[in-house]
This record gives sequence, structure tokens and C-alpha cells, in this order.
Amino acid sequence: MPIVERFAPPAYLSDFDSIPGQREQWHKAVSYWFDSSIELNASEVHPGPFQFYNPARFNPGGIVVEQAVTWNAFPKELLRLFGREKALKEADKLWTLDRYFSVLGGVEMDRREYLTLVKQRFRPQTEYCEWRVDRDGKTGPIRRVTFTSEPPEFWFALFGNRLPFDPPKYKFTGDRKAVRANYENFVGQKVPVNDLIASHDILMPQSGGQRLAIKNQYNIYNKWNTTDGIVHLCAPPNFLVGEIELGSDASIVRKNRSGRLLVEPETLICCAGFGGLNRNSDPTIGAAVNAAARLGAFVTLKDPVGLYMDHIDLSGWELSDGKGVASCVHIVRGTPGMIERLVIEVPRSRGLTVSDITIGGEPIKYGGQIAECVTVKLIGIATLPKQPVRNDPVRCSGRCVFKCGDRRAMLQLDTLGDRLGRGFVEAFSGQGLGEAFAAEKRRHVHHRARQPMLRRRMP
Repeated sequence: MPIVERFAPPAYLSDFDSIPGQREQWHKAVSYWFDSSIELNASEVHPGPFQFYNPARFNPGGIVVEQAVTWNAFPKELLRLFGREKALKEADKLWTLDRYFSVLGGVEMDRREYLTLVKQRFRPQTEYCEWRVDRDGKTGPIRRVTFTSEPPEFWFALFGNRLPFDPPKYKFTGDRKAVRANYENFVGQKVPVNDLIASHDILMPQSGGQRLAIKNQYNIYNKWNTTDGIVHLCAPPNFLVGEIELGSDASIVRKNRSGRLLVEPETLICCAGFGGLNRNSDPTIGAAVNAAARLGAFVTLKDPVGLYMDHIDLSGWELSDGKGVASCVHIVRGTPGMIERLVIEVPRSRGLTVSDITIGGEPIKYGGQIAECVTVKLIGIATLPKQPVRNDPVRCSGRCVFKCGDRRAMLQLDTLGDRLGRGFVEAFSGQGLGEAFAAEKRRHVHHRARQPMLRRRMP
């Protein structure tokens, strides 16, 4: 018997319950995401079996260990780009999507792709946790900071469209009235349904036509989820599909040219070429999954599959009235340990604002200061069978480089092997990643080029 009979929505949210067939449709979609990620990677592993599995199809048996994999909510990418002071300012701003792909994604784009992205706004908060700051006026004190970890896929499904990167057979019945009611509840204004629909396709750069939104279907970059409000995640990497793919990618044991197993988080992610190199989340997730795989365990994600805010650390928080700050924290969606929507707001009766809160004696000026206190997580399951799995370690299919003399120290993935000699040097050269790279990259690039863009992991 499989471990999971039917995948539940993230945090067991009840929005699907009143829609006939919707929960079964969600189950089939999540199961498909597991199956496709496994199919993509299984051929790389010998002798097998592949250690990442779909818990709705398989129960490996053995000793089961649940592990919460945690990281900080503030985007490490922005810290590496700008340093803390400027990163706090940038994190509260909206960026255009073209800026994400050129600055953080390191992806070039043609004019058509650029034109579909330049008008779309998103929050540059790439740790599976996003926030919005509401002020009195443009520069006045902060009234409210709202955080979300709800995945876009949940809202595509609730709206009643297929996901833009999934086969047409995976459609959802949805309930647009329920979507509008939720939006209006969250943003406090009337929301016409047409405001939530894409007026044109939004293309993924260098993806062969893959899309982030489909014309006349749900648009995660609508104004009520960007410029005028916040409902769910919308940064390009913050997809639930990416979490599943990352778990699959990271379950492959890796070695350097000397045959030494790779264990360091950043070395692993550079070697395998999965996820965001400069984030808190992806290297941490990858290292935790890979550690279980090296022990010979089968690994998967716990149902309900989702990204969650685990908690917010209020240590060192103070308000000038001396009454404590616990009453300023409100879980709106989810439950403690599985938080999907969180609001920080001082009760009106106290006559104070969020800007009157200090953290370690530092007044809150930016939402990012609160994000620094938020822990995000996923929950993995490792099952150690009676006979541990001993697959052959796989050589590296990628490597990282960084620009000489660049104080930002941003890692970049060099999948084509053409950056050295152009002002770049190899990262982790002492780990022995480069020598075997040239031969392995040809096989890797050929294998991955046959796969749909989002089956490879969002940038």
C-alpha cells in the first residue's frame, strides 16, 4: 500500500472542498509532478532503484524519519548582490520580470520574450516566502506587513485553469467566485474577475515557448497580487513544482573526479546544477535530501506537500508601550508550524504602528527586517530499508564560476563551459569539479534539452 492515499492541498486548506472533483484533480496533478521529476532523473542512476519516490504509488518500508528542512526567509541573493542595507530596500520593492531573469537568473532573452516580461511586476523574494509592506502614504510609518508562502499552483487550480507548464489533460474545475471572494478578503477591495486574467502570454526566456501565464487564463502577476496587494507567491522560482523537482534532483549521490562523495551544500548544487545557487533554500534542501540518499534511504516529501512558514522569532522585539508584541502577529491561513499567510500589525487600540516596533533595538523600517526573523521549511521523509540502497555516485554535470574581483561573490552556473577566460574563475576548484566537467556536460545538456522547461526547475 502506498503511503499517501490522496494528496491534500497545502496546509490542508479547505478551498477545494466545495468544488466537485477538485481534490481528486489536485491529487492527480501532484502525483504527476512526482512521476515526471522521477522519470527525468531515473536514467542517471545505476544500478537503482531511484531513491526519490512518489508516496502515492510506493511504500519502501523500513525505518521512517521525518525531517523539517529549514532556512531563513530573507533572500540571500539580494544580500550577495547589494549587502544588507541596500538589500533591505530592494526587497520591499517590486521588480519587473525581465530584471529577474537578467540579474538573478543570469538568462539572456530575445525581444519578444523581453516585451512579455517588462510590464509584469513581481517581488524579488526568492526563498518561498514573500511579503508586502503597507504604509501610511508612500513614505509614512508601516501599518502592516503581510507574508505568504502559498504556491501559485494552488491558485491556478482554484481559478479553474490548467497550469501553463503542464499537459492539457491536467485541468481543474475551479471556482472563480471563490477566488474573487478570497482576493477581496485579503486586499480589502472589490476585485473584478477580469483583473485576474492574462491579456497575453507571458513567456519564459530560452524555454522554447514555455509560459508563466497563458492568454485569457489566470495571471499570477495580476495587479492585486503585485502592485495593489498580495495573495500568493509570484517570484519565478517560488513554485511547488520546483520543490518536488529539487527533491528528485538532490537524491542523486554525486562524486568529484577523485571519487570523493560531495557533501557540502553549495558544492553539491553546483555539481548537479539544480535550483538557485545563491539562495538560502535550495542548497539547504538539496544537502538535506542528498545526506539521506548517501545513507541509502529512500526519500520523499511529506503530505501535504507545500512550503511553509514554520515560525517567527520574536526575541528582541519591543514596543514602546511595554505590552509585548505577541498580539501583533496573526496567522491568517494555515496553522502554527504550517503557516501560509501571516500578518504583522499592531492592534489599533494601542495607537502604535509596526514602525514603532524595534528588533534588537533597531526600529523596523523595512519588511525585510521581519523576514530575517521568519523561518521557512518543508518536511521530508527518509525511509531506511533493511537493505540500504547503494547506487553508484554520479559525476558532476555542472560547475560554478564567479567573476574575478566581484565583491558580490555571486555564483553562476557554467553549463556550457565557456565562461573561464572571460573574467571568471572556477568556484570550489579544490573539490575537483572541473576536470570531469567537459565530458559529462555534453551528455547532461543533450539529456536535459529534451525536457520541458519547467520540468528542469524554475530558475
